[in-house]
Amino acid sequence: MVCARPRTSIVWPSSVQYHIRRETILQLIETSLSKITERSISVEEKCKLYGLNRLKIEDKRLFDKYVKEENVNLCDYSFANNFIWKGSIELLWKVIHDNFCLFGVTSKGMCMMLPPLGKNNIQNTLRECFSIMREINDSSGFESYINYVYEDFLHLFNTSSYRIIEGYPDYIYNTPDLIKLTGRKYEKKRNEINYFKKHYDASFEKFCPKHIADALLMIDQWKREKIQESNLSNHNESHYQYSLVHEAEAAKCAIIFSEELGLAGAIITINGRIEGITLGENIAPDTASVLIEKTNNNFHGMPQFIYQQFCASDFSGLTYTNAGEDWGIEGLRRAKMSYHPCLLAKKFLIYEK
Repeated sequence: MVCARPRTSIVWPSSVQYHIRRETILQLIETSLSKITERSISVEEKCKLYGLNRLKIEDKRLFDKYVKEENVNLCDYSFANNFIWKGSIELLWKVIHDNFCLFGVTSKGMCMMLPPLGKNNIQNTLRECFSIMREINDSSGFESYINYVYEDFLHLFNTSSYRIIEGYPDYIYNTPDLIKLTGRKYEKKRNEINYFKKHYDASFEKFCPKHIADALLMIDQWKREKIQESNLSNHNESHYQYSLVHEAEAAKCAIIFSEELGLAGAIITINGRIEGITLGENIAPDTASVLIEKTNNNFHGMPQFIYQQFCASDFSGLTYTNAGEDWGIEGLRRAKMSYHPCLLAKKFLIYEK
């Protein structure tokens, strides 16, 4: 076997160290929200005026109660998939006409992260939601909108007053296909997995709390390597490195709160070091969602190996697996298409006319 790194001994941190590490990361996440401009202070005051609440981990039970009624297999309809981005966007909520309404605020303005959840008096609920967003956005010129709208929601209200735009779809696969990888169309995936198993002395393990500290270090290393890659390749997207930073913070948040968020996970260790991690969850009775997957690019075949093994170990009893959208990134689109989705689940944005 080829071993890329010398073996090192690991000293697992105590529960006290876990708590300190957790609080430190939470403070870092909150720091970006404390850098408030004069405009954002007025936004905060307006949010209080409208009775909006900051989304906290304790709100998961209420969110889940409402989202369960929607019975949607899109990856966005998950508390975890919204909560982990709290370092990049201020998440606020309010129950309006017995619908859970989730808003997001950045330095640019306010939008809705999801359509109102609850299917109750949607027409009036939308009017009130857009009224709140218009008030918040009035001084910035930011156009209010609702993100990640599932197709059937468009039948719950009169769309004549709104502009509907199709967004990027979710890639949904037959879970057995991701596990078995049979047939010529998956030959390359099988070859990559076989290469990984042949050349690296790797261990696939269930993720658990004792892995948190080292997993966080692995995410930091992943971020540094991605930023270095972008520098070497002269990446022409100005926001790319900024996005990497926030993506890394979202991954850390998922790791730290994995137990509270109900996430399953797995790691790959090579020579005693975590070199890959993935986390996911059930988002519908028959559908799983892979929330994050981060691997060390120096180990060829690791992404394919961890994806297959994770689906087999945690989601083999589910019919479908949702791998999220491609955000319009061509490389990501090719990667997702290479697994041959059985469905591209449509998502929409709603604007006022």
